[in-house]
Amino acid sequence: MAVEPLFASVKELQFYLLAGAFALARMTGFMLLMPLFSRVPLPGLLRNGVALALAVPVFPMIVSKLTNTDIVTTMIAVYILKEVVVGVTLGLAMGIPFWAAEAAGDILDLQRGSSMGTLIDPMMTHETSATGTLLTVIMVTIYLAAGGLQLSLTSLYDSYGLWPIDQLLPVFSKDAAGIFLGLLNRILVMALTLVFPLIISMLLSDIVLAFLARASPHLNVFALSLVVKTAVFSLVFVLYSSFLLFYMNQDLGFLREAARQIEAIGCRTCQ
Repeated sequence: MAVEPLFASVKELQFYLLAGAFALARMTGFMLLMPLFSRVPLPGLLRNGVALALAVPVFPMIVSKLTNTDIVTTMIAVYILKEVVVGVTLGLAMGIPFWAAEAAGDILDLQRGSSMGTLIDPMMTHETSATGTLLTVIMVTIYLAAGGLQLSLTSLYDSYGLWPIDQLLPVFSKDAAGIFLGLLNRILVMALTLVFPLIISMLLSDIVLAFLARASPHLNVFALSLVVKTAVFSLVFVLYSSFLLFYMNQDLGFLREAARQIEAIGCRTCQ
């Protein structure tokens, strides 16, 4: 029995296992912040399986890079940590529309005085409003129906040209901090744009209740306001739902802009 081919196969298998670790690191970092994956209650093993399946297309490229690059064994953990950081950066840029939808729901529930009716998100381990959860689920549904997952994965695969795996430290442009702040600002702008008519309707109901309280001082306006605002919210939400879906679809168009934002953060000319 020839021994040399066996050792050659084992060495090739090592490259593929290491390539799997590199690919899984970037994809896992992406899934940590991407609300599509963070909000779906997947067990750890199944989540890792999904991440590995989505990362399979980049395996040959990573194996080729590892074959032609001399990476010190003791530095492999540092390289993998860098891949996680890159994945988190991509997840931050791609998750803006979903966080905007959740923020819009939080603003609505705060405005109508039902912020006390919060839910515990088992995946994100924090409190979230009922309306915020509803709008996020609607946004995820539109995202999947419109082919947003393919667009996000394309941006993630393209990021290997921007931040190669054999580069120890990811290169960020000098404007990266400003771009990150702009992305956070975009969340609030999108959120207010989504629910502005609903906020105006509840503001008008506040004004009416203020006049009512002035006309009848003995009336318990606080208890009445919860009922009135909920009724106004339910009515206007139904009437506004078709426009809301249109604006949500427009917000998902940000994913195309996100690819340009990612390239600006990475600064391809700075490589």
